[in-house]
Amino acid sequence: MINSLDDRKDDLLVAIERFQLVAKATRDVIWDWDLVNSTVWWNEGIQQNFGHSPQDLQKGPQSWYDHIHPDDQERVVQKIHQVIEQGEPHWSDFYRFRRANGEYAHVHDRGYTIIVDGKPVRMVGSMLDITEQLRLEKERAESEASLKFAMEAAQLGTWNFDPFTKKIITNQRCRELYGNPDEEVLDYEIVSRYIHPDDKERARDATIASLDPKIRAPYDIRYRTIGAKDRVLRWLHCSGQAYFTDGGMPYRFAGISRDITDEVINREKVEWADKQAAMTIEGSGAGSFLVNSKTDEIIYSPTMAKILTGHEDRHVTRHIFIEHVHPEDLPIREKAYEVAAETGELRYEARFVWDDASIHWVRVIGQYMFDSHGEATSLSGIVMDITDRVHSEQRIKTSEEHLRTLIQQAPVATALFVGRDFVIDIPNAAMLKLWGKGDSVIGKPLLEALPELREQPFVEILKRIYETGDAHSEQGARGDIVIDGELQTFYYDYTYKPLRNSEGQIYAILDMAVDVTEQVKSRHALEKSEEKYRQLVNDLERRVQQRTAELNQTNAELINSNNNLQQFAYAASHDMQEPLRKIQSFGSRLQSLYSKQLDENGVFMLNRIQDASKRMSLMIDDLLAYSRLATRDTDFQPVGLKEMVSHILADLEIAIQEQKTSVIVEDLPEIHGNRPQLTQLMQNLLSNAIKYRKPDAPSEIRLLSREATAEEVLSIAKPLEGFSYARIVVSDNGIGFDEIYLDRIFQMFQRLHGRSEFSGSGIGLALCKKVVQNHHGHITARSTVGEGSDFIVFLPLANKK
Repeated sequence: MINSLDDRKDDLLVAIERFQLVAKATRDVIWDWDLVNSTVWWNEGIQQNFGHSPQDLQKGPQSWYDHIHPDDQERVVQKIHQVIEQGEPHWSDFYRFRRANGEYAHVHDRGYTIIVDGKPVRMVGSMLDITEQLRLEKERAESEASLKFAMEAAQLGTWNFDPFTKKIITNQRCRELYGNPDEEVLDYEIVSRYIHPDDKERARDATIASLDPKIRAPYDIRYRTIGAKDRVLRWLHCSGQAYFTDGGMPYRFAGISRDITDEVINREKVEWADKQAAMTIEGSGAGSFLVNSKTDEIIYSPTMAKILTGHEDRHVTRHIFIEHVHPEDLPIREKAYEVAAETGELRYEARFVWDDASIHWVRVIGQYMFDSHGEATSLSGIVMDITDRVHSEQRIKTSEEHLRTLIQQAPVATALFVGRDFVIDIPNAAMLKLWGKGDSVIGKPLLEALPELREQPFVEILKRIYETGDAHSEQGARGDIVIDGELQTFYYDYTYKPLRNSEGQIYAILDMAVDVTEQVKSRHALEKSEEKYRQLVNDLERRVQQRTAELNQTNAELINSNNNLQQFAYAASHDMQEPLRKIQSFGSRLQSLYSKQLDENGVFMLNRIQDASKRMSLMIDDLLAYSRLATRDTDFQPVGLKEMVSHILADLEIAIQEQKTSVIVEDLPEIHGNRPQLTQLMQNLLSNAIKYRKPDAPSEIRLLSREATAEEVLSIAKPLEGFSYARIVVSDNGIGFDEIYLDRIFQMFQRLHGRSEFSGSGIGLALCKKVVQNHHGHITARSTVGEGSDFIVFLPLANKK
């Protein structure tokens, strides 16, 4: 008896130990409910799964009740107590259990009742978190429902072919695509009967290639079917895939079929329409294109190639649309493509630069085509040369602006009446004053702005001009106008002149009027006014004649001034140089013979005299050289700059060595010009580049040359007709200058540095400018202080275009 009791205790200890081991080993929540003492024990799974520490939970069943979702609590508690009270062996339920973070988890809870002497004393159970499982099941159900809906919405037929039995399982839509065959069970031979005879072999080859273990080609084919019952011809797009065993045997071949009959018919219609449109487009002088959006391949007409490049045989790629667009119009093109990405419609007008550098206005109109996924597949459109239209519009705009300016500045009352409603446009200040209505009349029909004209003849006259096109004028015509609320009578000299557009149609009438009220009221006043008018005309003619005489006199004075300048230059060369040479000669003799007898101050003053005389001599020489440049187009012949520069560098060799200057000369062209003047030009530019070096850095000078572009030639005031121009650059790394002084450096006697820093007369660059002007060229410079200068000269090339 004792042994039996001990054995039972041992068994109980072993069972308890096993229970505790299981509770620790599993990740499930294990709970033990002592029904007698009303306590509940939880394993560590309660913390791992739900974040609750077993030590923090209450000992009683309330720790469980309080964590059940309020909507589930009554049902779950009632059911478990019913199981306990009825002594049933087990209990299970699904409900929501609150985690430590406040969220609720879906759980599957199971409990087993321990009964002693017919009375339940304990219940042991496990709680499983099934939240993720429920979520996955819900997503799978939703995915299956979505797939089914998509298949039905897309009207896709599904099929599953068994390679062993040759049987085909399809949905109802797939049977419809074959005309609803009578056979309940379909096989490959039955389906093949309804494939168009011309497509059967191709369809069979595609199936064989997909089922071949060595090829395993994707099944993607389009073919026609003839309906089993309705005999309707349909185009199908079938795609699928074969599945193979590890041994390489096909065990399943499944896929979908889609009716593409409308797509094929529409594509054929589009192709036919495209051909008709292309013929129409080419007949209108426009060019057509079609761009494959995926490959950028472009199909285009010869007309389009000519419109974009100037040559019908030019090979066109999509990049031509970018390369030939005028650089200033590239933003227009980019903006148009941004809009096209949203709307599908491409439309812009821009300048295109032809291969011959001529500029043409082109209108580009295109439309994107999209596939079923909304991705662009192609861009088709046309291009039109609208250069004539743009130029015409620009001329019209210029003409309109000119007309508006003339009207605004006209000395008489002037306005436009636009359209058959005679809408008032551009009335000048004189006309507004004449009407006495202010600018509120602008943009209104004439009878709305001046209703008092309704019973007067002016509106009928305007209507007649629109019908006949004949101008009308009157002198002293009566007009009754309301001014300041009072109807007053005035008399006008006026003219109605019709204005026509480019198509010859009348679009407006120009009204020019003069208030002659006082002249009509008093003939004498009128005669005086006419006399005054004649006097004004005569006075104007007299003033014109006087101004002409003044201009002639000014021109003569200018010629005389130029002659005086040449005479002064001659005097400077001969008469002034002689006493200056004596000063220099006697100064030199004083220095050599009497310098020891002079004190330090005397030697200093003698040296200053010598320096001043040298500068004076240099200035006289430069003035003489400048005065000799008065003539243009004299003895112009081909002049080789390369040979000339070589001689100049030889003359400047000592200065180059003293300044430690490196001179690099590239290939220089032949210039149409005067050799002595060009020599002065290049010698002055090179001398300046050598002189204005940085004292603490090696000096380098480069002579560069290339042919000037058409835009660069436009910067020349009066270029020689029939000549191309060279762009010659003398570049140095010297001290540079601030470009705000760019205009100043080419003026006479202008210096940016003191004589103590750099010697010179301030005439050198003025002489350079004069030489360039004599050669119908242009000179300018670019510079940065401390980094050097580029002097740029444009001169006519020896060879004509």
